[in-house]
Amino acid sequence: SSGINAEYGEEFCRKYHQNDDRIFYKLLKMYQSPPSLEVLGFDRFKVDEPRADMDAAIEVRVKHFRMIDKQEALALLPPETRLADVNRLFCAILKDTTRNKRQNQMLKSLHLFNNLQVKSQMMSLQSDQFIVEAQDNCCVCNKKVGEAAIAFYPDRRIVHYGCMTQGDPQPPRTD
Repeated sequence: SSGINAEYGEEFCRKYHQNDDRIFYKLLKMYQSPPSLEVLGFDRFKVDEPRADMDAAIEVRVKHFRMIDKQEALALLPPETRLADVNRLFCAILKDTTRNKRQNQMLKSLHLFNNLQVKSQMMSLQSDQFIVEAQDNCCVCNKKVGEAAIAFYPDRRIVHYGCMTQGDPQPPRTD
């Protein structure tokens, strides 16, 4: 019966985690030191006083450690807790931390690679010299470019800046 209640409790926490980011901590705390029947308003009924369920508390820590402040969760552990009881928790935290570190290193490398590619493209484009003279014609309207603002396509065709959207769908370079 405790396993079924634990499943309901965890399902409830998953469902309402958006509204209360400390809900798993509260569940953990209830497993470790459940409120008395008097606090629950059941003191007039003939039922057993709730008892701490350390196994369930450890399980909540292991399953949902990402949603519980680790320092607070560890501070709740009673002094008599054996290291073997929390070994799975420490392994899960270390594995998650290592995975996050690897992912961040990978993202950093990808960003660095992308940045180098962009810089390389920029240097290549900036080193490309292109001489335009006033008598050159726009490839869209076929008029002389004169002193107007211009752009050019990668295939070196010249276009008035205002004519860019009328012609070739391939965007021109605007150096």
